[in-house]
Amino acid sequence: MTNRISIVYLIMLSSVIQISAQQEVKLLGVEIDGNKIASETMIRYTAGLRQNEVINVADFSRAVKRLWQLGLFDDVQIKIDKETSDGFFITIQVQETPILGTVHYKGNKKLKDKQLQDELEFYTGQRIKPHVLVESITKLKYFYAEDGFMLAEVEATLVDPRGKIDDPKSDKDKQKQELTKDILFTIAENDKVKINKIRFQGNESYSGFRLRRVLKETKQQRWYLFWRSYFDGKKFDEDKLALETFYRNNGYRDFTILSDTTAVNDGQKRMDIIISVIEGPRYRYRNFSWDGNTLFNNEILNRALNLKRGDYFNEEEFNVAVYNNMQGLYMDRGYIYSRVDPQFTPVGEDSLDIHFPIVENHQVNVRNIYITGNDHTRENVIRRELSIFPGDIFNREMLIRSQRNLLRLNYFSNVIPDMAPVDEDEVDLDIAVEEKSADRANANIGYSGVYGLSGGVGIEFANFRGLGQQFTISYNIGSKYNFYSSQPTSQFKSFSISFVDPMIFDTPNRVGFSFYSRYQGQGTSYYFPLDMRLLGGSVQWGRRFKWPDDYFRGYWVIRTMKKTYEGTAEELDQYVKGLNTTIGNSITQVLTRDSRDHHEFPTRGSKFTWESTLSGNVFGGNEDFFKHVLNFEWFSPTFWKFVLTSSFKIGVIQPLKNLDNERTLIPFDEKFIMGGNGMP
Repeated sequence: MTNRISIVYLIMLSSVIQISAQQEVKLLGVEIDGNKIASETMIRYTAGLRQNEVINVADFSRAVKRLWQLGLFDDVQIKIDKETSDGFFITIQVQETPILGTVHYKGNKKLKDKQLQDELEFYTGQRIKPHVLVESITKLKYFYAEDGFMLAEVEATLVDPRGKIDDPKSDKDKQKQELTKDILFTIAENDKVKINKIRFQGNESYSGFRLRRVLKETKQQRWYLFWRSYFDGKKFDEDKLALETFYRNNGYRDFTILSDTTAVNDGQKRMDIIISVIEGPRYRYRNFSWDGNTLFNNEILNRALNLKRGDYFNEEEFNVAVYNNMQGLYMDRGYIYSRVDPQFTPVGEDSLDIHFPIVENHQVNVRNIYITGNDHTRENVIRRELSIFPGDIFNREMLIRSQRNLLRLNYFSNVIPDMAPVDEDEVDLDIAVEEKSADRANANIGYSGVYGLSGGVGIEFANFRGLGQQFTISYNIGSKYNFYSSQPTSQFKSFSISFVDPMIFDTPNRVGFSFYSRYQGQGTSYYFPLDMRLLGGSVQWGRRFKWPDDYFRGYWVIRTMKKTYEGTAEELDQYVKGLNTTIGNSITQVLTRDSRDHHEFPTRGSKFTWESTLSGNVFGGNEDFFKHVLNFEWFSPTFWKFVLTSSFKIGVIQPLKNLDNERTLIPFDEKFIMGGNGMP
């Protein structure tokens, strides 16, 4: 498209000289020509050239510039139609820019129309300015290059609108239709370019091989990795950031990527990448100093900082030490407007002195706490897990603790706390939760050495009615048949129903009950020598503790169960002291401390459980024993997303004397069995 901005004076050369000399002229008439939908009034007003006005010759060029800036015209000319001794008659002649109808794409296979449209952000009815097509071609080429198509070719043309066009209702509609054009982008994507070599310039401390390992997504072509190494501009930008992070986390605080260049070669199928860097010196910490701190002395701040003199500078560790650990001391006291701006002073060739000027400001209180996103869970269930409340002094640690408590409920996929300042002295907290389905209907199938193939169905409401209650029904069955022996078939059946309210009436008290029955057939192993039918139930009560800390919980379970054994008289004498029916009445105390950060996939924290059971004796029945089980689990983050889990479990069981001098026993299903009890 040819763009023309001109002022044409259709007069003799002598007249032009005369105008230049007199500087000011009078406009005797101003006509508008060439406009189709742009109004004459708008053109006159924008140009600022009005009939019977005296203007300066320079006003002509200013008028053209103003009209051009509207973006409505491809061409603007001011012509002198007639000259008299009193002044001039002129015509402002314009050519309007096309109006966009639809954008079409041809030849694009790898990238969809919507992807390209989102990149260009065209809309129907906009004016197609002269430079728009050139800029759009550049954008599309860059977009393709970012996706690895560095050889993509793009052409843009204006075409008549496609499809059915409604009959115009007026002359203006007809003129608008005449101006309307579609844009057609014709694209030749060509093949993606693979990376031949990645070279580094200016690297003295690390080899090119080591630096190439830092680039996780940008890789050289290898014969054994034929599916990789296509260039991706967006991933390359991410890798450059990773390279900067690598250097700065290893002491090179002044590291800079000077340039990165690409060169396509080998018949335009492969490319080389050259990255030029300036490493700078490798710094060590020398001295730390503070100024402006009145709440905490230097020793406390230094301990919170936990950076040692002589260690190499690490940007990530430094930021965590300053803004999470050290400034966190102030945030935990409510000083949310405190500021720490580290000042670095290089000393010698490889040392850093760091000064921390601190502005403490004042404490802030929590005004309101808002809960959002809870479509199923009742608001009171969320609020009772919070460790910070309206009226409290803001405490970052308690806010994080509240987030952790909510995640451990396992009702939410994410919990996002936010803070909104109300005024200088108060803030509002917004706890945004993302609900996930905590209810489960399951069907399972498995295999064990004792009961062979087993399966079951169940339904679990972990957040029953959104009240945080737990309601579970399950049924399991298993069977194992020995084709090579006449021994009886091993069978297993179980049914259970249970209900628990962990905080009844929003108090720190836990109540619950359960009912269960089980048939456990004798197996081919020693561990289950008899058929056993069990029928039982339990009630429980528990409480959240505040001492030694509020991670502690305790609950007590009272159980009663009846077990019926089936077998020969010899087997009954050998394993259950001749009893075919036993009654077990027991009380179990469970103490637990759980500081895990997440219920399903913890990354840090620990869980401790101590379970003690007293059966029989003063409670009656003929199952008399004292049993303790102690279990520890620790979760420690290592690197990337890997977590080290350490666990320790120990148990002991001790028989007790029956007060009625009846025969008593420890049931074999209560004993510790190497490898587990074989139940699914």
